Amino acid sequence: MQRILVVINAHNPDLESINFACKMAEITKTKLTGLFVENLYFNYIPTTGIEAPYFETFRTPSSETVVADIDQVIRIFKEQCKIKGITPDTIVDKGDPIKEIVFESRFADVIVIDPDISFYDKEEQLPSHFVKEVLAKAECPVLLAPEKFDMADEIVFCYDRSASSVFAVKQFTYIMPEFRDKKVTLLEVSKQSEIEFNEADRRMMEWLRAHYPSVCYHGLKGDSKDELFNYFFMHENKFIVMGAYGRSMLSNFFRKSDADILIRMVDLPLFITHK
Repeated sequence: MQRILVVINAHNPDLESINFACKMAEITKTKLTGLFVENLYFNYIPTTGIEAPYFETFRTPSSETVVADIDQVIRIFKEQCKIKGITPDTIVDKGDPIKEIVFESRFADVIVIDPDISFYDKEEQLPSHFVKEVLAKAECPVLLAPEKFDMADEIVFCYDRSASSVFAVKQFTYIMPEFRDKKVTLLEVSKQSEIEFNEADRRMMEWLRAHYPSVCYHGLKGDSKDELFNYFFMHENKFIVMGAYGRSMLSNFFRKSDADILIRMVDLPLFITHK
């Protein structure tokens, strides 16, 4: 991996997603680019003199959006990168945010984004409509940033025997070799009364063992949405990998208000990709 792209609301940034992107760039020794997106149709309330310790004042529950000047946000982003020993690039988008992100994703290895990023003046279910658009259209894997992250002890590949889920496994493995010393779990959810370990599962395990030193298989019976929530609830230091946004297991995962509960209560990095 050579380039991580972190998407930042140019006037209402999320410090945790910036810190997470810096952490990933630090771990992978990768170039970090901050893409600052604006919604030119919004009436923002400018503020002055905002420093890094007061980032939380950018995100208010009121109907009005209190924002920072874009130059201040870029400066703080660069300061956060400097703390981590990272020399960042910056891009300021003045056009359509989705089109710009899709264009830049073509030349990035992974996008880091806050699942709550939004340009609406009202609360949204998670992930936001904006993030759903990015997930559906991005031309590289998307990494949803958790609120807190230290280090992953385990990589969990959510697997449904589809080509897309295998593609996600390969993408994560190829672009993030720094995690190859971690424990790996191949997690399969099935509504069948008995989960049968078949030839495809065996071949998938063989492939994983060729790339990771510690690999195990775990099968769950039931609805994928419920089982995934129960499996990851209150867990820490795990990296979740999924494929095929909008299909199969992932479509259930992001269905309506279920996503709001799951993402809010399962605070783990989520790597998503599709062909």
